[in-house]
Amino acid sequence: MGEDPKLHLVAWDRVCFPIQQGGLGVRHLIPFNRALLGKWLWRFGLEETHLWRRVVVAKYGVGRGGWTSNTPRGTHGCSLWKHIWMGWEDFSMHIRLEVGFGSRVSLWHDKWCSDCPLKEIFPRLYECSLNQEDSIASVIISQGMGQACVWNVTFGRDCNDWELDQMVTFLSLLHTHTPRGDDGDKLVWGPCRKGIFDSRSFYHVLHTPLEICFPWKGIWGMKSPPRFAFFMWTVAWGCILTCDNLKKKGFVLAGWCCMCKNADETVDHLLLHCWFARQLWNFVFQFVGIDWVLPLNVPNLLFGWWNWFGKRSSGVWNLIPSCLMWTIWRERNKRTFENMESCG
Repeated sequence: MGEDPKLHLVAWDRVCFPIQQGGLGVRHLIPFNRALLGKWLWRFGLEETHLWRRVVVAKYGVGRGGWTSNTPRGTHGCSLWKHIWMGWEDFSMHIRLEVGFGSRVSLWHDKWCSDCPLKEIFPRLYECSLNQEDSIASVIISQGMGQACVWNVTFGRDCNDWELDQMVTFLSLLHTHTPRGDDGDKLVWGPCRKGIFDSRSFYHVLHTPLEICFPWKGIWGMKSPPRFAFFMWTVAWGCILTCDNLKKKGFVLAGWCCMCKNADETVDHLLLHCWFARQLWNFVFQFVGIDWVLPLNVPNLLFGWWNWFGKRSSGVWNLIPSCLMWTIWRERNKRTFENMESCG
């Protein structure tokens, strides 16, 4: 016979949050796998002469500029590259092209002088352009050694009066991004300062949880055993197995607090507001010589508690919440499961 299934305390999505946002920093498998496969999308645009790329190109063809393959087609069989290429849409959102010679960069379709392709910034000009499919190299006229290049973008009609402002902006943008033409075109990865792809940065843009205010410093920033820190992490999420949480999971039981027997047992009541817990907190406050009003919940307590006496003098002070809450939790479990009550 197998073991009884254990209860899950915290949702897996929360576990995969960064530590600063209340998670454990565990990487979510699906976006992490896509981030790793993104390395091959990056290499496809750079390794033009490599055998593996030539095989992919022979099977699927190559897209505009040679930065990726054509869309893999077919409904039968299993294609490794087809699975990798499925991440191209997300990958392409975070790349831009650095123009050198300009032969691999499309004037209208690629991101090379702005965060969006020119056809999206100037849709009316794109509609009447005669260079819709041209590369930058084909619309640049070299004036010779040491001379600036001249743009030769042509349109099928004259501009209307209401299009003149757009045309001026368009031409100004081109002139401020005139390529030098002294090197090959380059792929640039936006999320990294150096512009070079790495899987870690791709994972972070694929898996960006909502900003959550969480007292992570009061849990992981102190020098306490990992067991204590993990306990405090589940407490801060309100997920330890108190009576109210057990009821939410379908258990039928009496819900009162076994410490005071005067109220329902919730995380905040048991660890902060129960008569038994208040005696311990008041003892600490009297010993330190301060007046403190306990907040409504544990996260607010941890926010206010952290480094109360300054960064250099709060080492022991920062440990007090975890020590007290662990003691209360152990006492509660003794009374609940062993029918034992500590003396004193």
